[in-house]
Amino acid sequence: MARGSARHPWRAIVGRLVFMALCLGVGSAVGTHSATTADYRVGEAGRPGGGDGRRGGLERGAAGQVLNSSRSGPFDRDAAEAASRDLTGRPRSSPGIHGPGC
Repeated sequence: MARGSARHPWRAIVGRLVFMALCLGVGSAVGTHSATTADYRVGEAGRPGGGDGRRGGLERGAAGQVLNSSRSGPFDRDAAEAASRDLTGRPRSSPGIHGPGC
């Protein structure tokens, strides 16, 4: 192969370019495969009980945080805790809301 490339360098260059174009064409025709959630369920990460520990899956449930602050004047801790309890207590009765924090 090396001897043939040395004797006919232009044939070797054109042959390699044709081969690369052929590979590019075949690769484009075959297409791609986008990874899905099921593709990530392999190995230790796909075992039951992985992920967030609540449902045994890889998907995490939505989480929220509450930040209490005072617009003016001193911060009233009792009023802030009551407002937080009221805000976090509302979704508990909604369908589809579950987890240790609810």
